[in-house]
Amino acid sequence: MPDLVREPRGSMTTDFEQKPSAARAKAAPSATKPKRTRAKKTGKTTAEIILAAAHIVFAKAGYDGASVERISKQAKCNESLLYYHFGSKDGLFAAVLENTYRQLAESNSALEIDLDDPVSALSQVVLNMWDYCQKNPDLFLILNTENLLKGKHLGKLVTPRQFLSPAVTQLRHTIERGVEKGIFRADIDIDELYITAMALACFYLLNRYTLSAFFGKNLMDVDARDRWGQVMVDTILRTAQVA
Repeated sequence: MPDLVREPRGSMTTDFEQKPSAARAKAAPSATKPKRTRAKKTGKTTAEIILAAAHIVFAKAGYDGASVERISKQAKCNESLLYYHFGSKDGLFAAVLENTYRQLAESNSALEIDLDDPVSALSQVVLNMWDYCQKNPDLFLILNTENLLKGKHLGKLVTPRQFLSPAVTQLRHTIERGVEKGIFRADIDIDELYITAMALACFYLLNRYTLSAFFGKNLMDVDARDRWGQVMVDTILRTAQVA
């Protein structure tokens, strides 16, 4: 049977470019200023390298299992650099969380949709969300870790909803246009529609191994993933459309 996710274990990470987080804490007293701010080979700053390494370690080991030593080894840098750039392990996780949400928001804002065809536009928004989740399955491990911590880091962000706004705004505009055309219901709750789409993606990806074993087929085959994307679209459309 599908397992309920508790402490995230096992690597589900994929390669992606990290951008430096705006979250910064003061350096620990013992930290010293790094002599170099940019790595020679990668072209990334030290902070970006640490952030990318922390993302991997937090996704693999959760908050408790991600020690400063383990993160610094993943980043191939001295522990003092972590304290210099992020202040603490807690500050580093907050930066990872913020960066995770920012990348998700950017993936939504880059999508261009045609509101003159609300059904097609809604399908595009849902499939774009599904595509991003497939490319970044560790997204849900990072978010699950924050949920285990009862959202204490997200609550400290100035405007956490800004990271959801592109997808939520796209859904709202699409539904409003569909309502005008008599295609979609006027009583649709946009937040619930977003939650439904993300829940469908989350459950599939987090439980892909157990579900594959349970049903005797590889749910990560391209055809299987494409079919699930269509299931997501059909579910959202049936929810939104006038009976």
